[in-house]
Amino acid sequence: MFDESRCDRCGDCFVRCLYVDYDKERAAFEIEELIAGRGAPILSACITCFACNEYCPTGARPFDLIMERQEQFGSLKIPPPMIASQEATFVATTEVKVPEAKERVLSACVFSRSDPDLFEGRLFEGLPTVKGRHFFCYILFDHLGAPSVTARHAQGFVDNLAVTGAQEVILTHDDCYGMLVDRAPQLGIEVPFHPVHIVEYLRDYLDAHSGDIRPLGLRVAYQRPCASRLSPAKEEAVDAILERIGVERVKRQYDRENALCCSGALTALQPEGAPALRARNLDDAQQAGAEAICYLCPMCRTTMSQDAQARGLANYHIIELVRMALGDLPNRTQTK
Repeated sequence: MFDESRCDRCGDCFVRCLYVDYDKERAAFEIEELIAGRGAPILSACITCFACNEYCPTGARPFDLIMERQEQFGSLKIPPPMIASQEATFVATTEVKVPEAKERVLSACVFSRSDPDLFEGRLFEGLPTVKGRHFFCYILFDHLGAPSVTARHAQGFVDNLAVTGAQEVILTHDDCYGMLVDRAPQLGIEVPFHPVHIVEYLRDYLDAHSGDIRPLGLRVAYQRPCASRLSPAKEEAVDAILERIGVERVKRQYDRENALCCSGALTALQPEGAPALRARNLDDAQQAGAEAICYLCPMCRTTMSQDAQARGLANYHIIELVRMALGDLPNRTQTK
């Protein structure tokens, strides 16, 4: 939640935004307008990437204020019936089913259907998996200017994972992890288990099987998901994984705190601007010498892969790269 007591009206959050061109004076003015309960142009210009929360030097969480006002004023111009229809798509209509209780469980969210290959092989052997709509976190609705939908389902999401009885839940989707370590605590929801991000799990697995690693010798541009703004500390684990499997994360303009959105949200909010945003991102990747794009979020890969492939850039989920380095998948980097 936005904390007005922490906001010093410095304007840095909007000045640093990669999608608007604000000076400090305009930024401070629009923040004041939002705090006062009024609308401002930033609401419709925002592409809902969470970045201003990460940029804020005082931890005031300005994006939470933006979301609140976007919903209040309908600034993203998404019709309420469309929001309701999208919400209904993810509502589970059956009782939650969980595997036999074990200390750890893997949550595949809803991506076990669109990306089933990610969850095969020895990486996850013997690890019970939960998947489907019961385990969808609803962070999607923060991107649609409907944070009340996310809030309405947050407790159910936590409860469904808690039913597994696991002490640790490994989250393969960045949004799900962000819900548990950022949004749920902000909503006053207790998480009765330890959330483990998939990159933490991969890093530890590689450390335990270091003798099996065959370095890939690949240069990648890492596509940092917008949801990583909710849990930036795991960036060290991403770096550790890539270093261990012999993959260079090229140094480029649009990475880490300065990362660009994949354009997934923009495709829904401002579709005319999405191709240019992808081009800006991929131009940067190629100029930095990347041979491929490395993804953490399946939706980022879906959004960007076609344009990347058209430029001769390969597309790999970070799980795929780990599996290739362990010999669990053919090393496709050698056949490019």
